Amino acid sequence: MSVSVPAPQSAPDARPGTVALPMVTPPTLLTPSAPLLAPRRPPLVGRFRYHHDFPSGLLGNKRTVMVYLPPGYDSQSERRYPVLYLHDGQNVFDPATSFTGVSWEANDTAERLILTRRIRPLIMVAIYNTPDRIHEYTTHADDKLQGGRGQLYGRFLFEELKPFVDANYRTLPDRRHTGLAGSSLGGKISLALARAHSDQFRICAALSPSLWWARGALLRDLDGGPRWLRRMRFWVDMGTKEGKLRGDIPYGISRTRKLVEHFDKAGLLPGSDYYYWEVADGEHSEGHRARRFYQESLFFFGRRRLGR
Repeated sequence: MSVSVPAPQSAPDARPGTVALPMVTPPTLLTPSAPLLAPRRPPLVGRFRYHHDFPSGLLGNKRTVMVYLPPGYDSQSERRYPVLYLHDGQNVFDPATSFTGVSWEANDTAERLILTRRIRPLIMVAIYNTPDRIHEYTTHADDKLQGGRGQLYGRFLFEELKPFVDANYRTLPDRRHTGLAGSSLGGKISLALARAHSDQFRICAALSPSLWWARGALLRDLDGGPRWLRRMRFWVDMGTKEGKLRGDIPYGISRTRKLVEHFDKAGLLPGSDYYYWEVADGEHSEGHRARRFYQESLFFFGRRRLGR
């Protein structure tokens, strides 16, 4: 049986050999009755307390202080914890407040290491910076960028903030269980305050420290004697993609190597009293620091070490 299929019809004004296609009405775009909501960002991992507008009479300003509490803090009411104070606090936990949109994820790292019993539980205090960051994170004035109020910032930490934290949280307040950590200028001020306040804290982490500031003034300060260095434990790192090249070596690497020379001259033992890491392809960014914080946490708070 054959079936007869009608030939396509040409439009009256069509050229010979062309076929008229049926008109298709585009679908109507529906306007939502309510505005679309931005997707909710996932909650931060861990438990936090915020202290907004924390005042400093010494500095004459206010800032946010964000406190991370470890798992078990509420259920183990008699337990006390070491404390790590972190500069540039808005970059430490929350991507929403980090100036790059990427944080160190220090809370995620701490939760993972604590819950797997790799490190001892600790309290972390994220100290937000202020518009005076350059002034507060430097102890020497730079010819172009000014600064130089870092000693006053140190007094704020140890005379105003730390007493508040020790009074309101179950801390181990002695120097052996107290640390400072920071990156870039935050790493530099951690090193400078270790020299000035080695009686207050023992743990010092300097990630990608800005040792170039004021033409390397901090490195010159270290020539003043090694005694205080022997009281500290240090973490220092620098990526191979941080800073311009000086010959075959980036400026950042050449300066941190000079810092490590001071550690060695003071008799500090690598791997025990200090850890120095030249990070292959490491960059000057918060995302890269997030990867280094894992190793830093193990070095300072690993269970084997603290259990000795």
